[in-house]
Amino acid sequence: MTDAIATRVRVLDAALNAHAGGLELVDVAGDGAVSVRYTGMCTGCPMRPLTTAATVRPVLLELEGVTAVRVEGSRISEEAEQRLQAALAPTLALAAARNHALPCAPEAVRPS
Repeated sequence: MTDAIATRVRVLDAALNAHAGGLELVDVAGDGAVSVRYTGMCTGCPMRPLTTAATVRPVLLELEGVTAVRVEGSRISEEAEQRLQAALAPTLALAAARNHALPCAPEAVRPS
């Protein structure tokens, strides 16, 4: 499981590098909770909560055995993130139904 997670984080990192940012794997707990950390320009980006909710968390949660995704240094409350996810749900569902990638969720982050 850890190899699949590390691979997926590397793919996410490569996608974020297009914006001079990045993502690194910090830890994978025994219960399946994954901890990651943004790097580069992503560390101070005001769009980081959107990237987390629309890209990082869903892409990692797709992996078997991943139960949670924690972002070190996150400054958004769980309540605010839940509101953001609820607001994004229709857009993400539409993109998935049309098999289109969102700008913040390129298909490249979902390797086969």
